[in-house]
Amino acid sequence: MKQRLSCLFTAFATLLATLALVGASPSTSAQRQSSSLSITPKVFVGGQALRFVGRIAGAPRKKVRIQTRTNRSGDSWITRAGTVGSTNGKGQFNFVYRAPNNFGISYRVRASNGRTSPVKILQPRQQEVVLSLNGGAPQKSGAVAAGARFVIKVDTTHTGRGDLGRPAPAFPGRQLALQQRGAGGGWSTVDVAYASNLGTARFERYAGNPGKVVYRVRQGDIRSGGNKIGWFPSFPLEVRVVNGRAAARTSTPSTTTRTVATTPQFAARTSQYTKTPTTSGKYKWGPPAFDFAWVDGESLTDAPYRGTRRKGRWLDGSNGSGRASHYNGGMALSTNVSDFAGRGDHGTTSATLQGNALTYGRWEFRRRIDVFEKKGRNYRVNIDLVPERAQDRRCGTNIIKVASVGFNSRKAKIGVKSARANKSWSGSRRIPRLSGRPHSFGVEVTRGHISWFLDGRTLATVKNRKAVPGVPLTPRLSLVGRKQKEMQRTRVLYDWQRGWPLNKQAKKAKAGPGLKAKKLSGGC
Repeated sequence: MKQRLSCLFTAFATLLATLALVGASPSTSAQRQSSSLSITPKVFVGGQALRFVGRIAGAPRKKVRIQTRTNRSGDSWITRAGTVGSTNGKGQFNFVYRAPNNFGISYRVRASNGRTSPVKILQPRQQEVVLSLNGGAPQKSGAVAAGARFVIKVDTTHTGRGDLGRPAPAFPGRQLALQQRGAGGGWSTVDVAYASNLGTARFERYAGNPGKVVYRVRQGDIRSGGNKIGWFPSFPLEVRVVNGRAAARTSTPSTTTRTVATTPQFAARTSQYTKTPTTSGKYKWGPPAFDFAWVDGESLTDAPYRGTRRKGRWLDGSNGSGRASHYNGGMALSTNVSDFAGRGDHGTTSATLQGNALTYGRWEFRRRIDVFEKKGRNYRVNIDLVPERAQDRRCGTNIIKVASVGFNSRKAKIGVKSARANKSWSGSRRIPRLSGRPHSFGVEVTRGHISWFLDGRTLATVKNRKAVPGVPLTPRLSLVGRKQKEMQRTRVLYDWQRGWPLNKQAKKAKAGPGLKAKKLSGGC
């Protein structure tokens, strides 16, 4: 019996060895050993020029392209458009390609005969601009005496916690524009400096009459040397100008702190996200007119990275502490720097698309909400379609509320306010908690109806021709506070924003329940 078992064991081991040899073909094994890929520099931001150097065994004199994978469950390799170079007779390549703005994206080089290089995972640093007033704590408002000189220090490579624990590289000579916020919320440049070798700068100003003045610093575009790095703004810095005695009493910035998480509550890493359905995919809306995603470090005023109508730019606005900026391959509306504890989250921050409006069409927005504090008031997170032309905004009409929610809301407010009907339609719908992973809100606007969607599910439909605004509409994304009251530190990250013209090839969407109608008051 022992001899028989020994023979069986020997035969089984021989079979396993044979299968291993068959599974690992000599060509594949040799390719793995002799192929290589090196990407430099190691520290970079989205849009920065990276040099790819390496070799693909078995691919002499072949054209090569970039392939990427986002590393979520079920993701496959995507071949990026355009040839980036060619191999020489030994299969070697050497070319420059722009860095991604997303965390944790896998890259490899693919030859035209199907052979590939080894894989590299790229981890870009996120741009940041941190301001301090007269040597005080970062991004803390403070008081200065009327007529006195004060200094605003700028640091573009700040080392903090969380995201700022991996500071961006310095770009010596990069233009830094000091901008002042006007009464209407717009920004105008009042001074210019250039980054030092350490990525720092300083501005000297003189205080005017008592009141409040708000500044920010905007890093300029870098468009040389193969780079295409988009401009990037700091958070607003509020300076209170007071008389001499008041300045003496309030010259030290507030150090009141609250519990602030270095990572958002209920947030998940990008690689752990499970995909949620999209309405555009379910009903086959087709190629989008525009798709904004900021995957390669684009600025808010850059055109969409793909689409049949690649035009338009986003106008950012803030009457409080927040800003709109690109972040991790998307656009973030944030109330303050998440790494710094303390008060200073108030007002409303928005971003409005200009130059790519549609009167009838379909729109979809993929987003998630992160909150960095355990206590405080919730912001409202709004997605609206608003008239692009000023003459169509009378009395705040012709607005479609795609969704209005709070952090961990179980209901979304939706509706439309129509000038043609002199009515509004509104309601709320139960939704899952939106924390932890992205969800997609969508809307369809035809000549005869409006339908609202979440993750491919129809929330509501209004079948009334006069309910449809019938004017060019454009998206407005808002993080809405309770005027200037203190709120929770919040960031809303929009992975992408897309729009489609109506097309006959799309599948007919299922109609949802109606909304409650109400006549407009006040002569509107």
